[in-house]
Amino acid sequence: MSSEKARPNLLDVAHHAGVSPATVSRVLNKTAPVRASVRERVLTSVAALGYEPSPARASAATSQGTIAVLITDILNPFFPELVRGVEDEAKVDRFALLLCDTAEDPQWEQQVLRTLIGRSIDGMIVCASRLAAQDLIAFHDRQKMPMVVINRCINHPGIPCVIVDFENATYRAGRHLLVLNHTRIAYLAGPSASEASQARRHGLELALTEAGLCLKPEWCPTSFPNVDGGFQAMSALLALPAAERPTAVLAYNDIMALGALHAVRAHHLRVPEDISVVGFDDIAMAVHTNPPLTTIDQPKYRMGKLAMRILCQAINGQTTMGEGYTLVESPLIVRESTAPLAVGNGHSLASTRAADEKANA
Repeated sequence: MSSEKARPNLLDVAHHAGVSPATVSRVLNKTAPVRASVRERVLTSVAALGYEPSPARASAATSQGTIAVLITDILNPFFPELVRGVEDEAKVDRFALLLCDTAEDPQWEQQVLRTLIGRSIDGMIVCASRLAAQDLIAFHDRQKMPMVVINRCINHPGIPCVIVDFENATYRAGRHLLVLNHTRIAYLAGPSASEASQARRHGLELALTEAGLCLKPEWCPTSFPNVDGGFQAMSALLALPAAERPTAVLAYNDIMALGALHAVRAHHLRVPEDISVVGFDDIAMAVHTNPPLTTIDQPKYRMGKLAMRILCQAINGQTTMGEGYTLVESPLIVRESTAPLAVGNGHSLASTRAADEKANA
């Protein structure tokens, strides 16, 4: 058996220098600017380990780097618009995208991260991750890979985040329904482990609490965040006796709201005459539903461009640690799927308070 030591590889150099494999590749192939201090560290590690690129690797120099973009559901129209923003911004700096879709499966998401270990990836954008924050932080710290997270606030000085204030957004949506005199308001929840879903529920609860109301457990069904999930969750609410049904619902996202609209029609009811529906995301088809959907807008395309711009700055060493997160606006777009509570369809806020006062007298 040969006692000859294994030749060092690109990953060995990356670990020795404390950088990502992509950074080592950029230094050796001179494909993009790298800070002088980082370049010197990489070259020092190359010399210390005696690393020699193979002829195949040495001839593979290219002027284009690679960015991994991890999303949770390519079938959700929210994500293609966001990815288009990432791609349009990436073209400016000649980066290609490696798109990773995990189909709302946290275990598969973990597997995707494992497959990226050691690959020549320049940076990573993670959107709507279902993994625990510590898993993303561990991957970032172990791989030394620049990372930007969208729609989660990761408490790490080296991981910038681009987020919407979900709690405030659904608080405003809840206030909109209360102003329309709805008091029986439900929430079609997304994945139970989703931080975004929890924050959206909390925002609605805050609005209801201020009005002296509460979100009943039976008015908060949890389902898969797609059209079928919305249909099933809304159907469960509509199976309640008429006097116990909500008169308005706020859905975790627009595609669940689409399922809710279908369920209302399937039960021979009308939107908004019998029940008002609010979505979240303002996907392109929201304005074309029947009726057009009231929803909370997320500037998806701009969020993608912004995340890529921040990532490119991190790759080029132009950002400093501890820059935290970037908050983007989320206006409520009022359309025809919400309307004032019809007389005789549920209790008004005034009558609800009067009944409570009478009961407590």
